[in-house]
Amino acid sequence: MLKAGGRFWNPTCQRYRVDCVQVHVLLESELELTFVLKAGDVDLMIIARGTPGFSGADLANLVNVAAVSAAMHGAKEVTMVDLEYAKDKIILGSERKSAVISEESRKLTAFHEAGHALVAIHTEGALPVHKATIVPRGMALGMVSQLPEVDQTSFSRKQMLARLDVALGGWVAEELIFGENEVTSGPRSDLENATELARSMVTKYGMSKEVGLVTHSYNDDGRSLSTETRHLIEKEVKYLLEKAYNNAKTILTTHSKEHHALANALLEHETLTGAQINALLAQVNSQQQQQEQHQEVIVAQNGPQSNPVPPSPSPAASAAAAAAAAAAAATAAAKAKGVAPVGS
Repeated sequence: MLKAGGRFWNPTCQRYRVDCVQVHVLLESELELTFVLKAGDVDLMIIARGTPGFSGADLANLVNVAAVSAAMHGAKEVTMVDLEYAKDKIILGSERKSAVISEESRKLTAFHEAGHALVAIHTEGALPVHKATIVPRGMALGMVSQLPEVDQTSFSRKQMLARLDVALGGWVAEELIFGENEVTSGPRSDLENATELARSMVTKYGMSKEVGLVTHSYNDDGRSLSTETRHLIEKEVKYLLEKAYNNAKTILTTHSKEHHALANALLEHETLTGAQINALLAQVNSQQQQQEQHQEVIVAQNGPQSNPVPPSPSPAASAAAAAAAAAAAATAAAKAKGVAPVGS
């Protein structure tokens, strides 16, 4: 039973948040409102994983916003799409539907967010990708949402290094696709967050061999530290960021076809769930393996004296094939999961 706020309520516990959302849904049903949860669609644990720190009132507001969303679409049930919409609206702000976004900006945002998502998927220790979107909300033109499997109060060095890699994935994606001189100011917050985390690893968590198992107060930007210590800290922070940059660049270079396919899918559907992204990447890799096997068969049949195997398709052709695979995979995943991509 839920008690008065602040007494037995623990917003850091997933189980409490699941129970709280369920209670508010039941209360709405008892008040004879026409909105009820769709049993086969809604997963309250996913909502709980994405709302750490939410109070009972916050979760009640989330359910209300989801109910309004369902009503606006003429639905009689609150679905997972409605709850996800409500959560994003509360955390990130309302969708900027009236915003005029150029096609060039949409393309850059798609490759940027696809870069974050791919680095997260291919980095050990990174949180699972929940969804990726290029729908503008608040000041953001897009985002990649990652959800922990369980609530965490502490993080390992491996997890922090993974967060650095993912944070720089968007910056690296812009550089690889559009060129070094075309990288925008969009990744500013990514770089700020990565720098802050790297500095905390060095000055607070003792995760730098050069600085050692000590803590240093950096509340005054290091002015109270000696020049030598401050330079050593900044050197280690730069080392961590450069390492994360190189890791992200290696991943996006190695998985270039996946990057193009995911970006093109985002341009078409605007929002993809984690399941849809995984289905898309699986299809892209399957097609690539089939092409490689086909080339091996041609080489075996023609023999060593035959004409060489035709060169690999041009980047434009690869991008076109990736786009087709993206659309097919996203549609198939949506049908399988019963969730239509936003904007489709």
